[in-house]
Amino acid sequence: MKCPFSCIELNKEWKKKTIYGIPIFGLISLFGGILVMLVLGSYYSFGNIMTYMTSYMRQNGSPNITYSDFILVQSTYGMTQGSTMPVIGYITLNIGENVSILIGSIVFSLGCTLTYITIQKELWMVAATYGFISSIGQNLALIPAITTAIKWFPKNKGLISGVIVSGYGGGSFIFNQIQTNYINPENFLIESSGQDYGYFTNPILLNRLPQLILLLGGIYFFMSLLGALLIVQPCEEWYNDMDENIDNKTIYESWIDILKSKEFYLLWISRLALPFFSLVIGGFYKTFGLTFIYDDHFLSMVGTVCSIFNCSGRLFYGYLMDKLSYKVATSIQAIVLTVFTSTLYFTSLLGEQTSSRPCQERSKNEIYLLNSTMTENGIDPELCGALETPLAAKITFAILIWIIFFTFPGTYAMQPAVCTQTFGQKYGGMAYSFLFTGDILNNLIVGMLSKPLIESTGFLGLFLCTSAWGIVVLIATQFYPKYPSPYKNNTQTMDI
Repeated sequence: MKCPFSCIELNKEWKKKTIYGIPIFGLISLFGGILVMLVLGSYYSFGNIMTYMTSYMRQNGSPNITYSDFILVQSTYGMTQGSTMPVIGYITLNIGENVSILIGSIVFSLGCTLTYITIQKELWMVAATYGFISSIGQNLALIPAITTAIKWFPKNKGLISGVIVSGYGGGSFIFNQIQTNYINPENFLIESSGQDYGYFTNPILLNRLPQLILLLGGIYFFMSLLGALLIVQPCEEWYNDMDENIDNKTIYESWIDILKSKEFYLLWISRLALPFFSLVIGGFYKTFGLTFIYDDHFLSMVGTVCSIFNCSGRLFYGYLMDKLSYKVATSIQAIVLTVFTSTLYFTSLLGEQTSSRPCQERSKNEIYLLNSTMTENGIDPELCGALETPLAAKITFAILIWIIFFTFPGTYAMQPAVCTQTFGQKYGGMAYSFLFTGDILNNLIVGMLSKPLIESTGFLGLFLCTSAWGIVVLIATQFYPKYPSPYKNNTQTMDI
């Protein structure tokens, strides 16, 4: 887009309006970008809202649908992201960053809002609205929001990238609480027996879901619209003048050279493997938790705190990469994910569950209603108690989930930076957009194999298979140069 000021005029304006030398327009754009990223980051609350969506559809025309079936929505989202990101990157270059962010914000909100209709129809329709349409909106807004912030602060690329991407990780902190407090303030419990075992059946809870979807769609729209309107583009000339390496010669004379380098394929392997942890743990942590933790509010709290670790993990691993290297930081990340994902299942085996004597055969929602009625009439509710999970199991489960959520987002902070470090400012963004093609395969694998894997081996098999991808990342990363560079005098970057 053409700059509305001359470069000199913008530079003068920037110098006049600063806070301790920081451009005010840059701060405003950064804030707007964070608002947009918070909305796009609501994707991480899918593991929470999926339990309500699945339960709703089971009671409204799709009685045989399961949590494993519903992962189709998440897989559609991820596959759309991977298959369309390179094309959308080209579209953004032609329509401009601000227009792309604005359209993306509207489309993302529309995808959620249309789910008000599709949730009452078929699963594939939900995948089309909440998965496909929302993913298209995210692709249009995601990378321009990041790159605009970096343009305003070209000498602090890593820090600014970490700050704005942490906003993406923080979306579920807000929306997990909105979802659970709106739809289930009474803390209705899942069924403990019968054909609806493990699902919500209370009609009061389920009837709130369509209104919740409309509420979320409205919040997404106004919040992201405000953010999009706050984002201002600096002059390209001003940005280039501040990039001291803009005229240096690099190994990569075109984007085709990226595809000829071994570094790209090593990064692609990591991009393929590491999202398995976010797809599986992010998509199934609550479903797994519901198998032995009978407290919806506790699980929602776990999900909310996850978003804090999601944010801080991005900043931590970005900082770790700056201090050590991408190679070392990613190796640490792979080891941590492998260890804690492979042991997550065993949290369900800690301690013994307890229940009160007279009500052992009742469903949990019946128990809740009886407890409430007896309390109102002065009767001891202990006579009709629900199942209780050992405290050790709940605490250990929460700690392991939080460690995993702190660790897997690290790749989303490190890979944009290492792409620029390896391929240069000119082609770093292009290289990063090509890495998204790995999401086609990992989402397809999770979508097709998670259900039969759970049915045949349970969550233990699912978590062990997921943890194996950490070993793949660890091995691939050992072949990556410790200090990559795009410049011709660097000897660590080689073509294949």
